[in-house]
Amino acid sequence: MKKMLVIMQQSPFISAKAREAQDLLMALAAVEHEVSVLYRGAAICQLLPKSNEFKDFKDFTKAQKLFDLYDVADVYYCAHSHQQFQHLALQRECHPLDLIQQQALIADYDEVFVC
Repeated sequence: MKKMLVIMQQSPFISAKAREAQDLLMALAAVEHEVSVLYRGAAICQLLPKSNEFKDFKDFTKAQKLFDLYDVADVYYCAHSHQQFQHLALQRECHPLDLIQQQALIADYDEVFVC
């Protein structure tokens, strides 16, 4: 079983890339890989509660509730990216990482997908 890390970098409001990356994450986890995810940059918005200004967008992030069912090992986020969004409350339990911790995390995985 390979250890795989999916690094999310896309805002959920710009294009379908964030949704497709989440689909990739769940597909990898469904086929018996040990999969974790790191949200950084604009992707941190995928962990924040949906605001009314984006009510016209389909909220695909509800599928994050399935991460436990798919045995997604760990969910991490960039602490610096979170600071840029004024420390808003996250929708799910995640582990904050600074830049050095992110580099160590990436080195620990067999495969890394940047989406």
